[in-house]
Amino acid sequence: MTRILLLLTCVVLTVLPFFAGRSTLFLGMEILVIVALSQAWNLAAGYGGLLSLGHHAFVGIGGYALYALSRDLGIHVLFAVPLAGVVTGLFALAVTPILFRLRAVYFAVGMWVAAEIVRILVMRADWLGGASGLPLAGARDLPRAWMSPAAYWMALAVALGTTCLVWWLMRSEFGLRVRALRDDEVAARSIGVKPHRVRLTVFVLSATATGMAAAVSFFSTLFITPLGAFDMGWVITIVFVTVIGGMGRLSGPVLGAALYFILRESLADFGNWYLIALGVAAILTMLVLPGGLASLMDPFFNRSKTVKEQP
Repeated sequence: MTRILLLLTCVVLTVLPFFAGRSTLFLGMEILVIVALSQAWNLAAGYGGLLSLGHHAFVGIGGYALYALSRDLGIHVLFAVPLAGVVTGLFALAVTPILFRLRAVYFAVGMWVAAEIVRILVMRADWLGGASGLPLAGARDLPRAWMSPAAYWMALAVALGTTCLVWWLMRSEFGLRVRALRDDEVAARSIGVKPHRVRLTVFVLSATATGMAAAVSFFSTLFITPLGAFDMGWVITIVFVTVIGGMGRLSGPVLGAALYFILRESLADFGNWYLIALGVAAILTMLVLPGGLASLMDPFFNRSKTVKEQP
């Protein structure tokens, strides 16, 4: 039954552009991008134990990679989106020799410093538009009427792809190594887990997914600036969604994103009051449900497992 519901949900989401208006598609794209970004951050922090406060570096790099690839190399935007993820992953691979020397809170701060350094470098790069930013030259690759549906479908593909990737990884032998390393590094080493290799894989995959999701987001805006691309608000939203939904749980980012957008849209007419509502919701959730909203499903899944195990 669960698989049927998931399949029907995917079908409905896929055909939505044929029935929904432009504003609905834009909101849907926003939700899917946040789900993808949160799943990517959850992979690194929730499963891999790599608490990052600098994932907005990957957001900015993914966005600028899309614009640079489509403008300088003439790559079609639909192909530039996954390539933007590859560029972001290569950047993550390049900075690991320095960042992986840090642990826990020092790694989190190190990531934030790296993000700020990249932001400053981009602001000083004239070929990237400097502080003024860049327009999306590849926007002409698609008819104007298809821009919103294309952005939505790409966001759906990235969100589903990232979620399926996390699901597959955590069900594999590699996922067992990731969890073992997160829970007890000494014990994990004793059974043959190679910490550097595991963390490197998780970190690069997380960065790649983040870069692709960011590329989709900035594809829809048709313009990018350093302040918008490397805004700390990206990380704040991602952390809120993941923590409220449930870190280290596949459904966590989905449930967290649902709560975030419900509060944001329902309180849109009250200015920044929705930020206060988000703060209150975060505090209450952490006090009442330390495992996040996803922990509410634990009794259901435990009961289902018990029924299946009965002869």
